[in-house]
Amino acid sequence: MKENLELDYNQHYDKILATKEELKKIKASDFLQYFSDLIIKYSNQLEDKIKCKSEES
Repeated sequence: MKENLELDYNQHYDKILATKEELKKIKASDFLQYFSDLIIKYSNQLEDKIKCKSEES
């Protein structure tokens, strides 16, 4: 999977200087962003699988 890398030095240093609690929030936010990107990328395939499952039932 090819990523769109953009250098944001403010974001980089915010992660380095963040506390443990803030790091948890940052990691959760990153996870949600990556997960939503995957859902958007594979939305057509997900839709097809859901249709097939509903037709079988």
